[in-house]
Amino acid sequence: MHYDIEDGLIQSQVNRLYQDNTHRLWIATLGGVSRFDGHDYYSISKTTGLPNNFVYEIYGDKKGTVWLGTNMGLSSIKDQKVYNYPVPADVKKTWVFHLAEEHNGTIWAVMNNHLYRAVNNQMQKVKMPDSLSCLVSCIANDKAGSLYAAFIGKGVYKLDNNKWVLNATLTDKVVFKMRFDKFEPEKLYLLTSKGLFIADNEVISQYENKDIDYNSGPWLSFEQDYDNNLWIGTQRGAYFVSKQKTIHFTGGNGLTNNAVTDIYSDNDHNVWLGTQGSGMFRYEGSGHVIYDESQGINVNQVVMSIAHDKNNNILLGTAGGGIMKYSNGALSHLWQPAMSPGTAIIQSLYTDKDKNVWIGADHGGIWKYDGSSFRLINGTETRSINFITFDSNNTMWIATPQGCYYYENNSMNYLQGLSSFTSSIIPFGKDSMLISTQEGVKLAVNKKIDPDFKLGALSASSILCSIVYKDLVLFGTDDRGLFIWDKHHSKLQNYSVKDGFKANSIYSLVVDNNGVIWAGTGRGINRLIIKPGTVEYKVQQAGVSRDLIVESNQNAALYDDGKVFFGTTKGIIVFNTNIEPLPEKPPHVLIQGVKLFLDGTKGTESIDEDPGANIKLSASQNHLVISFRGVYLKNPDEVTYQYKLTGLDNQFCWPVKNNTVDYPSLPPGKYTFEVKALSPEEKIPSKTAVLKFEIVPPFYQKAIFRVLGLIFLVLLGFVIQYFLHRHQISKKQALETLKREEKQKLRQQTAEDFHDDLGNKLTRITVLSDVLNTKLDKDKIDQKNLVEQIRQNATALYNGTKDILWALDPKSDNLYETLMHVKETGIEMFQDVNIDFNFDGITESFNVVKLPMEYSRNITMIFKELLTNVLKHAEAHNVEVSLEQLDKARLIIRIKDDGNGYDENKAKRGHGLVNIRSRASRIGAQFKIGSTGERGTTAELQVKLNANM
Repeated sequence: MHYDIEDGLIQSQVNRLYQDNTHRLWIATLGGVSRFDGHDYYSISKTTGLPNNFVYEIYGDKKGTVWLGTNMGLSSIKDQKVYNYPVPADVKKTWVFHLAEEHNGTIWAVMNNHLYRAVNNQMQKVKMPDSLSCLVSCIANDKAGSLYAAFIGKGVYKLDNNKWVLNATLTDKVVFKMRFDKFEPEKLYLLTSKGLFIADNEVISQYENKDIDYNSGPWLSFEQDYDNNLWIGTQRGAYFVSKQKTIHFTGGNGLTNNAVTDIYSDNDHNVWLGTQGSGMFRYEGSGHVIYDESQGINVNQVVMSIAHDKNNNILLGTAGGGIMKYSNGALSHLWQPAMSPGTAIIQSLYTDKDKNVWIGADHGGIWKYDGSSFRLINGTETRSINFITFDSNNTMWIATPQGCYYYENNSMNYLQGLSSFTSSIIPFGKDSMLISTQEGVKLAVNKKIDPDFKLGALSASSILCSIVYKDLVLFGTDDRGLFIWDKHHSKLQNYSVKDGFKANSIYSLVVDNNGVIWAGTGRGINRLIIKPGTVEYKVQQAGVSRDLIVESNQNAALYDDGKVFFGTTKGIIVFNTNIEPLPEKPPHVLIQGVKLFLDGTKGTESIDEDPGANIKLSASQNHLVISFRGVYLKNPDEVTYQYKLTGLDNQFCWPVKNNTVDYPSLPPGKYTFEVKALSPEEKIPSKTAVLKFEIVPPFYQKAIFRVLGLIFLVLLGFVIQYFLHRHQISKKQALETLKREEKQKLRQQTAEDFHDDLGNKLTRITVLSDVLNTKLDKDKIDQKNLVEQIRQNATALYNGTKDILWALDPKSDNLYETLMHVKETGIEMFQDVNIDFNFDGITESFNVVKLPMEYSRNITMIFKELLTNVLKHAEAHNVEVSLEQLDKARLIIRIKDDGNGYDENKAKRGHGLVNIRSRASRIGAQFKIGSTGERGTTAELQVKLNANM
């Protein structure tokens, strides 16, 4: 396969080839360097950082850094960044031709035929012993990492513990390339201007091969491939040397006549050849050869049919050029029927048991070739023939576009009941034939169509070809792939593109000496081999060359002596059946990049971070497109992929060819993208490439925000509850205030009405009593006493109503008014008796202490009762009321006299103290009474000022 500038290569003069640890191929040219992944080229030149476009050498170290030897010194490439190493000022010739890595990781270079080391981003010249002060031509390292250098005029030396030790003496030859044998590591190949030499245990011998033309110019390159074949690049093409043969590849057999300056065998068993002016080539093995117009197929290169003749030559029926003969690898023209030039289309060739070849032409009838002459069969002159075969009775059967015929009694006889396009015919027993048509498979028994014969899915399929192999019958269809019918077990198996076929149109079938089934399809050739331990087949590709993407022709396939021949629209392809295909290797997968679709715009942004790093993205960067590549240089177009996104997917997807995946609107979270590449046929998976990234949630989705939000909601709930509670309290207070105001108004109105109504009537009673008393005679003592009693009771009742009126008045509902009322009651009660009454401590500050009506009423009634008891029973001379405020919420009102003292037994018989205690309980007050000595009594009432206020 050829790769050049039209494919994307930066320049066509290739100096060196190298495959890196990602299996991508690097190509050093005189126009810069290209990196090839099987699909695309990534190129670096002077415009993108190199000191010069002339790149002579490429080397990859153990860390994955790619080193370049250029015309102006040393450069390295790491993570797609170019680093140039300054050249010492005293060096005039700055080209670097050779690079190697020592086991300790030191990079060595040959510049201006002297040794240098890359140290601290500088090129440091190596000081050599006096015995090795000569020029250095090249360097190399063995598998252990030991460094070897070729000194001009001395030989090859090994650097051992910082000392140069002679390995091979070579005084008269300049070595410009060294390489150790891949299978015998003690052997060292030395390429010189005088040929290739081999150093083995200090013995040097020249490589010789009589099949190589030593006069064709100096050898420029060499390589040892995966199968221990030797490749030698020359000024004119390259030589391939195996144990069996030597092949000179030039422009005549698919390479080029230009110089081959480097040959490289990569880790995937590809052999690459770099040329001067023709780009590079990839060798695909000697498994097939293509014969087309360049090898002598004239008129056009379409081969329609293939068969043997009596001399075991291969005959090729062409489309317009008659019959070609293939013998000993060479093509020649054999015969053309008497038809207009370019119209002799040979659609069918068949060799009978006597080695006669029967020829079916398009509108040219049937011809017989006996090895010496060609004879037209009577009655077939203008017929169009698709296929010819013979049954066990030696009757010829002919497939035509108009149906099926059999030749008997020197005439073509039409097979009744079959008029559709017929493609092939197979003998099926002594008296039966299987006929493949565009309307399925038909069975003819004794030259009659069996109407009851049905073959499952093939009944409605268009059949292009058919063959018998052992107990199996194989049918190629036009759009459903291959069907294999096991006639003894009545089992029908189908294989199509999903199983590995290049196309579902199967035009030709043949079986080789190894039991491998070969199928010519609409897009190339496939092989079917039986799976070990099963009765199933595995579909393989017969080659991966772009030249093999061809359309096979119908029934144009033949096996002959270890080779399979296929007639195609591009000539004839010959496959070597004795060459086993190399075992597939897995591709190497890598993640190429990540693109972000920017929020709110149509633009994109690439992420340049290392794919191995854990990438953090914002919540708005949640639309990702991830691209990846399975590097498989042998057949890159057939690589498939499986991927999954852990955090979103549970398993890998089905194999797909698309190498990008779009993830729109990913939710916040941690993700791991995994992808693996599968080889084309065996579906061998690569190692998994991993990309880890995290989409950080927006602030309102973070845990701290949620906690704070929860706290806020709880606090908000409390605040709402508080304000609702306050509102309810305010509403209740407003209602109570309203009630209280209404109550106060009612009390005020009641007091006024009571005063106006009851007071006036009592006053009237008193006045009328006085009038009645003046009108009674003085001698009517009883009547006057009665009237006096009425007057006194009315007066007493009037005085009693004043307490009621005072209590009803809302102005009395504070501590100050209550205490003043008690004081006024005491003064009024004791003013006409010989008892001193004193009540001190009342201040204006008590005005702000509001009391419910029941408080003021009960307090005044309690102390009125106590003052009355002192007046009636104590025989006291002094009565003192005092106040003691314990705190803002408690007040003690204390009354003290110097009378007879308190007799508890007498008190139990009365109702006064019972009433006092009852009134104190109503207002939540505490009442105590007792004597402090032989005389005098002290009573205390402790009132809660804040209760229900």
